[in-house]
Amino acid sequence: MRARFLWLDVRATLGERKTWLAAGMVAYGVIAMPFIAAKPPAHVVSALQGWFSTSDPSILFLFIWTDLVMNKLINILGVVLAGSLLIRERETGQLSVLLSKPVSPAAYYLVRTLSACAVMAMLYIGAHLVAAPLLLRSLPGFRPGLFFASMSVHLFAAFFAVCFSALVAVLVQRRSLAALVSLLVLSLFVGMAFIGFYNPAWSGLSLLNPITQGISVLGHVEDLRPGHVLTPIAILLGMNVAVLALGALRVRHLEV
Repeated sequence: MRARFLWLDVRATLGERKTWLAAGMVAYGVIAMPFIAAKPPAHVVSALQGWFSTSDPSILFLFIWTDLVMNKLINILGVVLAGSLLIRERETGQLSVLLSKPVSPAAYYLVRTLSACAVMAMLYIGAHLVAAPLLLRSLPGFRPGLFFASMSVHLFAAFFAVCFSALVAVLVQRRSLAALVSLLVLSLFVGMAFIGFYNPAWSGLSLLNPITQGISVLGHVEDLRPGHVLTPIAILLGMNVAVLALGALRVRHLEV
C-alpha cells in the first residue's frame, strides 16, 4: 500500500511544474559548467591553489562544480520540492480528506518526503551522468572515479535539504515563510560548508554542518579510501533519519 502510494506520488511529482522548473535549473548548471571549468576566474584559481596546495585542474574543477553548482542547486531544489509539504493540502482542505484514508499522518508525511527525495535523486544523479561525458571531452585530467565518489556523498546532503525543508514546512505551516526560513538556513549551511578549508581551526566544529559532510571527499582527493566515502554517508543518513523523525512527530499533532 505505502510502496504503491510512494510510486504514485513520485510519478505525480515528476509531472508538476515545479519539477520541470527544477530540471531546467539543473540543465542550466550542467551546460554552463564546462565553460566555467575551461577558464575559471583567476582569483578563484589562486584561492583554491592555496587551500588545496595543488594546481590539478580536476581538483579545482571538482571544487567549482560542488560549490558553485551543486551546493546552490540542492539549496534551491530542496525548498522547491518539499518547502510546501502538507501546506497546500491543508490550505485547500484536502489534508483532512487524505488523512481519513487508512494511512497515518506520520506515514503520509514520510511518503511525501521520501517521494521528494526520490525526485531529487533523479535530478541530481541525472545531472552527473550527463555532465561526466561532456567533462571527459572538455576538461584535461578529469577523474570520473573521484567525480562520482564525491557525488555519492553529496547526494545525501541533497536529501538533507529536502528533509529539512519538509520539516520546516510542517513546523511553520505558512508557505512563503516556510520557504524563506528553509532557504535562509540552508544558505547558511552552504555558505559555511568550506569554512574548515579556509580556517583549519574550525574544521572540527564544521563537521556538524551536513553540507560540510557532503563535500568532505574534497579533503581526501589524494588519498581517497572507502571510509572517506562511507563515513560521511553514514553520518548524513543519521542526520536525515533524525530530521524525518522530528517531522513525523510534529505531523502527529498537526491540526487539520
